[in-house]
Amino acid sequence: MSKAKSKSLPAGLKSLITGPTFTLLARASVSAATGTRFGRAAGPAPAPKADILHSLFEKLDKDAAAKGVGWGEWMSLATATLFTLNSSGSLQSLHRYTTSKLPSISLADRVSRACLMREVGLKCIGFIGIPKVINNLAAVRAAVEEDQELAAQLPTEPRRRITSDIHSRVNDAAYELWDDIYQPHSKKLLGILGKSHPDLPVFIVESEYGPLFQTPSSFHPQSASSDPDWEVNRLRTSLVAIASLRAQGGVGPQVTSHVWGLMKAAPSIAQDDPHKDGLQWLATEQGAEWVLRSVTSICETIEGASEADLHQPGQETRESKL
Repeated sequence: MSKAKSKSLPAGLKSLITGPTFTLLARASVSAATGTRFGRAAGPAPAPKADILHSLFEKLDKDAAAKGVGWGEWMSLATATLFTLNSSGSLQSLHRYTTSKLPSISLADRVSRACLMREVGLKCIGFIGIPKVINNLAAVRAAVEEDQELAAQLPTEPRRRITSDIHSRVNDAAYELWDDIYQPHSKKLLGILGKSHPDLPVFIVESEYGPLFQTPSSFHPQSASSDPDWEVNRLRTSLVAIASLRAQGGVGPQVTSHVWGLMKAAPSIAQDDPHKDGLQWLATEQGAEWVLRSVTSICETIEGASEADLHQPGQETRESKL
């Protein structure tokens, strides 16, 4: 096999990489404003204008508060939805909204919200794959770095390094979470997955439900005695799963499974949680319906934005005035 001599790809190959994979017949084949073809593009989905996104997040924020649901829950479902939609600009807007919507929001609160977004993004690997997560975590980080004080305070030590001495604890935590979500069908489901491929249940449970979906404190002896307020805990993990799966479409059975998982999350709610009543409501059929409708609303705003409502580079935004 010969080595490539050029450091740059040929123009024709670059064009195939960056061009859309198809043209949507339901829309004009060429955008009058940008001169580009519609279709599944190589880059991130365009974000609506800042005012539109601000109104979306404000409505979701207030709606959650009215139901006794805290910032960590509505931000978890919103972040997971935007990662799935691959809308990097919208994720950056969400970060700016949550860290600057109050004139005197503390540095500790800004850190918590930034940590939650990147933790949700990491867990999305198990639902939407690594490439989107890499790109969108980078976009979140770019927004964080607009606030140097915040950027300097984000934790930098990894929390999920698995060493031989805790491997069994990770596996125990993995199957504990699996059983908690899928009971009473957890063992039957492992058998069904194994018929498709013998390593499928092994990889899903031992490589994702343990080191990725579980909280590090469930298996790591060096973890703090109590989880930080930004931790994506048992209930938030179900919200991330529902949002990611609902937003990507085509995986209804998995959405159903995680809706049931959400409604089984009530025992994990701490009795002294200030949002206990709202969290317990989330773990009901009515709460699950609100989650699904909220995800749908975000998708409609992002994917249904008209060309006139899309943010254009260089355009002055509401956020720049905050």
